[in-house]
Amino acid sequence: MKTICRQLDRDQNGWPESASPAAHVPKRPSRRTGISLVELLVCVTLIGIMTSMAVPSFRRAVDQSRADIATANLRAIWSAERCYWLEYRCYTSDLNLLRSMGLLDPTIVTSSSFYVYAIPSAETTSFTATATRTGGTRWTGAFTIDETGVVSGSVSASGEPTIVPGYQ
Repeated sequence: MKTICRQLDRDQNGWPESASPAAHVPKRPSRRTGISLVELLVCVTLIGIMTSMAVPSFRRAVDQSRADIATANLRAIWSAERCYWLEYRCYTSDLNLLRSMGLLDPTIVTSSSFYVYAIPSAETTSFTATATRTGGTRWTGAFTIDETGVVSGSVSASGEPTIVPGYQ
C-alpha cells in the first residue's frame, strides 16, 4: 500500500512532486503586452473588405425603402382621389385641392427630396398619379397609380438591379 501512495505522488518523469526540477524553476513573465503592427493592419484590412461588401447592399436597401415610401404616398393620393370622387363624381388633378380639403397629408404635396408627386391626368372616370424620382443623378424612373389602385413602374440605376414597388 505504501508503494502505491508513493507512485501517486510522483510526476510523469518519476520525480516526487516536491523534488521535481520544474517545481523549482521560476516562471518568466510574458514579454507580450500589446498587439503588433502587422496584427493591427490585418484587422483593419479585414474590416475594410467586409465594409466594401456591405455598403452596396445597404445603399440598395435604402433606395428600396424610398421606393416603398413613394408607393405608400401614391396609395394615399389614390385614397384621397377616391374620397373626392365620392363627393363630386369626378377626379381632380390638383394635389393642393386634396390637401386643402384635408384628404391628403401636406408633406406629400410639398415633398421634393427623393420623389415629386403629380396628377398628370384626371377625368370623370379615371386618373393617373405619378411619383418621379429626383434628388440624385444615379437613380431614375417613376411609379404610377391609376383609379383601380394598381401601382406600376420602376426605378433603375446603371449596374444595379431594378427597383420595383413592393417588398423584396
